[in-house]
Amino acid sequence: MPLPATHLLADSEADTAYTEIAASETGFKAPGVRDLVASLKVRAMRGTAWTIVAYVLAMGIRLLSNIILTHILAPQLFGLMTLLTTAITGLTLFSDLGLTPNIVRSSRGDEPQFLNTAWTMQVIRGVALWICCLSLTLPFARFYREPQLRMMVPVIGLSLVISSFNSTSLATFARRMAVRELAFVDLSIQATQLILTVVCALIYHSVWSLIAGRLFADAARLTISHLLIPGQRTRFEWDRRAAKELFAFGRWVIFSTALTFLASQSDRMILGRLVSFRTLGLYGIAFTLADIPRQIILSFCNNIVFPFVSKLAHLPRAEFFELVLQYRQHVLIAASAILAVVITFGDQFMVHIYDSRYHAASWIVPILALGLWHTLLYATTTACLWAVGKPQFVTIGYFFSALVVLTVTPLTFHAWGLPGFVWTVAFSDVPMYISNLIGLGREGMFPATQDFKATLVFLLICAGLIGVRIALGLHIPQPIALH
Repeated sequence: MPLPATHLLADSEADTAYTEIAASETGFKAPGVRDLVASLKVRAMRGTAWTIVAYVLAMGIRLLSNIILTHILAPQLFGLMTLLTTAITGLTLFSDLGLTPNIVRSSRGDEPQFLNTAWTMQVIRGVALWICCLSLTLPFARFYREPQLRMMVPVIGLSLVISSFNSTSLATFARRMAVRELAFVDLSIQATQLILTVVCALIYHSVWSLIAGRLFADAARLTISHLLIPGQRTRFEWDRRAAKELFAFGRWVIFSTALTFLASQSDRMILGRLVSFRTLGLYGIAFTLADIPRQIILSFCNNIVFPFVSKLAHLPRAEFFELVLQYRQHVLIAASAILAVVITFGDQFMVHIYDSRYHAASWIVPILALGLWHTLLYATTTACLWAVGKPQFVTIGYFFSALVVLTVTPLTFHAWGLPGFVWTVAFSDVPMYISNLIGLGREGMFPATQDFKATLVFLLICAGLIGVRIALGLHIPQPIALH
C-alpha cells in the first residue's frame, strides 16, 4: 500500500518550516546558523524517536520470525541460508558506489538529472552483479561441497536485479530524515514477509521458503519505492557532471563497503568451510540475536547521524564537533543500557524462547554482544569523517579489521575451536576504532574522553546486571562443542 507523501517538503521549505518551529522553541527570530542547528536538532530528535520505535518493532518482527522458524526448520537449513545471504551481501558490497549516501550529502541531491543518473548506474550495476553471480555458482557449490547451491545461488541472486530497480525516492526520504516513512515501509514489508515465509516453511519445510521470503521482500520494496512520492518518476538518463560526482564519492565507498563486508561478514563464509551447515546455522542464529544492538546503532547512524552531521559540516570544526558530542552523549548512555542487557541475559532469552535444537549456541550471544561496545563508539563518529571529506580513515580501519578476520580467525579456530573463533570475531574491528580516533584527531576532534566516561558507565551497568543474574541463581554461560 503506497504511503502518502504530501507532507514531504523540498529541502528549502523543510528547513524554513523547521527553523520556524525551532525559533518558537528557542527564542531565536533571525535565520542563521543557530536557527539551522536548532531546526536540525528538532528533526534529529524526532528521527531518533522514530528510529527507536521502528527498530523495537522491526527487531520484534525479526525475533518473532526467527523464533517461529527455528521451531519449524532444522539448523542446517539456516546454515545454508546464512551462506547464501552472506554471499549475496558480499557481491553487493564489493561493488557499492554509495549512491544513497551521495544523494543524502550532495547539493544536487534533489535534481531529477542527478537522481536519474544515480538510478541508471544502480540498474547497470544490479544486472552486472547477477551475471557475476551466475558465473560464480559452480565454483561456489564445489568449494562448499553442496550441490544444492547450484540452483539456489542463481535464484537468490535475482534479488540483486530486483533491488537495483528501486526508486531513488528511498534515498530522498533518507536525505530529508523522513525516518517515520521509511520505518512504515520496512515494517510493513517485514510483517508480510514473516507471514509468507512461515506459511511456506509449514508447507515445504525447506530452505526455499527462506529464499522465497527474501525475494518477496525485495519485490515489495521495489513496488513501494515507486509509489512513495506521487509524480516522481525515475528513468534512464546520463548526466556526465552527475556521474563524475557520483564516481568521485563512490571510489572511497567501493573500498570501504568491500572491506566492511570482509571485516563484518566474511566470518560466516570462513566458518562455512570449517564446520558443518548445522553448526553454521547455530552460529548464524546466535549472531542474529547478538547483532540486534548493532543493527539499531547502524540504522540510527545511517538515518539520523549522517544526515544530521552532513548539514553541519560547514561549521568551524570546534563548533561542529561540540554539537556532535552533545548529541552523541545521550545516544551512548541509552545504547550502553541496551547492550548490557543483551550481554547479561541474551543467552537466557535464547534458551527459554528458541527451539531446543538451538540452545547449544546460547553461549555465543554474550561474547559477540560484548564486542559491540567499541563498535558503538566508532559507529557514532564515523559519519563525521564522511561529512568532512576524510573517508580514507574509515577505509584504513576496515582494511585492518578485515585482515584480522581473514588471517586470525582460521588460526584461532584451529587452536581453540569455535570459542577462539567467536572471541576473535567479537573484537576483530578494534582497528576500526583506532583508525577512527586517528582520523578525528587530525581534524581537531577528540572523542576519547567521552568514550572513556561512557565505557565506565557501560561497565557499571554490566556489573549491576551481572549481580542481578547471580542473585537469580543463573550460572555464567560456558562454551559447548557444536557438531
